[in-house]
Amino acid sequence: MMVACAGGGAGPAPREAAGQDIRGIQAGAASRVITPTAANTTRPIYIAGLERGLKTTGVHDDLFARAVVFSDAAGRSVGLVVLDLIGFFHDDVEQLRAELKSRHPEVVLEHLAVASTHTHAGPDVIGLWTPIGEAGDDAYIAHVRSEAVEAVAQAWQRRRPASLAVAQSSAPGLAKDTRLPELIDDTVLALGVRALGTGEGIATLVNWNSHPSVSGGDNSLISADYPHALVVRMEKEWGGVAVFASGDLGGQIGSGRVKIPDPETGRTPDDRMRKAELIGDTIAGLALAALAAAPAEPAGMIRVRSRTLYVPMDNARFAQGLGIGLIRARRLYPREGGGPGELPAELKDPSTLRAGAYSLRSEVALVDIGPARLAMIPGELYPELALGGIQEPQDPGADYQGAGKEPALRPMSSGPLFLIGLANDELGYLIPKSQWDSEPPYAYKRDDPQYGEKNSVGPEAAPLVMQAFRELFSQK
Repeated sequence: MMVACAGGGAGPAPREAAGQDIRGIQAGAASRVITPTAANTTRPIYIAGLERGLKTTGVHDDLFARAVVFSDAAGRSVGLVVLDLIGFFHDDVEQLRAELKSRHPEVVLEHLAVASTHTHAGPDVIGLWTPIGEAGDDAYIAHVRSEAVEAVAQAWQRRRPASLAVAQSSAPGLAKDTRLPELIDDTVLALGVRALGTGEGIATLVNWNSHPSVSGGDNSLISADYPHALVVRMEKEWGGVAVFASGDLGGQIGSGRVKIPDPETGRTPDDRMRKAELIGDTIAGLALAALAAAPAEPAGMIRVRSRTLYVPMDNARFAQGLGIGLIRARRLYPREGGGPGELPAELKDPSTLRAGAYSLRSEVALVDIGPARLAMIPGELYPELALGGIQEPQDPGADYQGAGKEPALRPMSSGPLFLIGLANDELGYLIPKSQWDSEPPYAYKRDDPQYGEKNSVGPEAAPLVMQAFRELFSQK
């Protein structure tokens, strides 16, 4: 059951300032269903994100690959496809790009970003929540890649002259931080895309910062979680294809413990799926209200800056998982990077697969689409790395005393910055190195470590990612 939407129809078209030439951008969007079914899977499907070994028992709402592409008058073009999944490794992103090029050579993109919403009610495509001894389902991953490719190709075919509007709002109180120090980024950003002339909605991109885990740890139904209700409302009121991207949700920032009244009862519902609907609908309402007041701006040009990274895999849990085939295989590189890389099964000496022995290849990117700027982040960014506010002075229990403070992303940008989390990879949590805390004595005089470090590739990930972004922002 969905919350009744205020208003209806396509909604107001963005205002175009007199004399503005915004005909330089073309845009198209499309979506494809990627829900796991008996037809596209060969093994049992387990829910990702919370409890290991929880088999799916049904489908609450379908999962999608949602794509939007843009091209400018100079022939530059970019695409973004967001998957309703827990994450997607860089090796699969590169293969998806190769399949697009092979099957649809007419689609020429300078950069294709592949991100994940990080729903905790989708299938385990990584392996961390599948029982030990049961391999992941390569057939389903191949199906996801194929459908994502078709979504991008269809979006490309649908391109037409478009106007763009960027809007910003905030959602205070709709997420909680379960890790000290508490810091929440309540920014809601929206990009609205309409067809020139008709004002018909082509697409929206909504960006917010909370784990899609409202459905809870005992849920066994496939669902996009709160992004489902969000995109339903965006498409109903704006039109076109709605895309949702998670932002800086690191630190296990989520909305499961938030109190939100159901307009039908006046009370926070016990039904967690209903609660997810309320939260998604609320964020959509904030985005739509902000877009209604946002004028269309000169579309300008497209620009892409990207950087390949080699991130040391210092997490013993990840190394062990790759070694025994629990975690979906991805190529390993020398710790200092470079070379063609090897799959775990190709290693001459499997005993070398231990924490600190290898690096993972990943990437970051900064994409300008007219008035919109998007940072493609290969993991789950802590809000300190988006807003600033890394703890100072450093807690005496933190592991790396004297570690430098990484720069924050939002202050680097002269305008609103979309933080596209889990883009082109899933490195796990990106934690400020000076706040890394996996060894006793623990920070805040705790008796045990906080959640986060065990699901991060390692303490060097955040410094490397943030330094790469600093360099991309500094390019003229």
